[in-house]
Amino acid sequence: MEPQKAPPVAKPSSTVMVVRPIEEDAAGGGLAAAATTSGSFEIFMVRRHSKSRFMPDRYVFPGGRLEEYDASPQALALLHGFDLAGESPIFRDAPDKGAWAAELPLTRAQQAGLYIAAFRELFEESGVLLVIEKNTGQPLDLQSDQGLADRFAQYRWEMQVDRLNFVEMLEREELLLDYTGLIYFSHWITPLSEPYRFDARFFLAGVPLNQAAESDHFETSDGLWLTPQTALERYAAGDFNIAYPTLLHLEWLAVQPSLEAALQAARRKPVVAAMPDQLPDDENGPVFRLPPDVINNW
Repeated sequence: MEPQKAPPVAKPSSTVMVVRPIEEDAAGGGLAAAATTSGSFEIFMVRRHSKSRFMPDRYVFPGGRLEEYDASPQALALLHGFDLAGESPIFRDAPDKGAWAAELPLTRAQQAGLYIAAFRELFEESGVLLVIEKNTGQPLDLQSDQGLADRFAQYRWEMQVDRLNFVEMLEREELLLDYTGLIYFSHWITPLSEPYRFDARFFLAGVPLNQAAESDHFETSDGLWLTPQTALERYAAGDFNIAYPTLLHLEWLAVQPSLEAALQAARRKPVVAAMPDQLPDDENGPVFRLPPDVINNW
């Protein structure tokens, strides 16, 4: 009998859910104008390339794994509002609950680096850039200046082909990352049975209408804004291939009464590390389920 192989180590990673007001609701003033309108927001999702090794052809939120330089002092210095020397927890996971014992041990710098990874992957996969200008403290507006937009589109391509890294771009343009605008939301660990495993932190961020988003057409083949309700309807109709964690996140978003309510609830939301159990396959493939003590608390 061959010895049983150890499960692959889960890679630390970040996933970002960006939400924005529906345009017709916000005609009078951007994000704030629609913040209290019932059901008035949509979320950006990308479709992974059909040839991807991990979750091919599925719709996901932008994200990816932690890179070594994400946790470098040079990168962390760009997190506006973050105190690396502080003692307060970076993540608010409840100890000794759920899959807490299965999470990867990370240094404080690596934990903060997951924020860098979130900002970086969001820009790489969607073009959304959540930054402020170092000199003015104002958000960067890529919509009103076509030359500026073209320059950042070039940066994005250079990052995809490894000619430029994210930190170099931010330093060149004198930009800081909006740490307080990225809300820690949930923590999911891939089951031991899966060939590709991630220890993923999910974040939520509201973006104004002047943030354009588009698939990178590199790792992903499509990108779209849609309401959580529409995504769930398409999933139920068999027209929207998503993973189990994505489904539960969309269900949470779909019952929020407004964009502002969703952002406020996300800031208050407790986090319990979640690792689904894998059940016998059905006709559509693997089936997953959260343990009873986590299903309503993740």
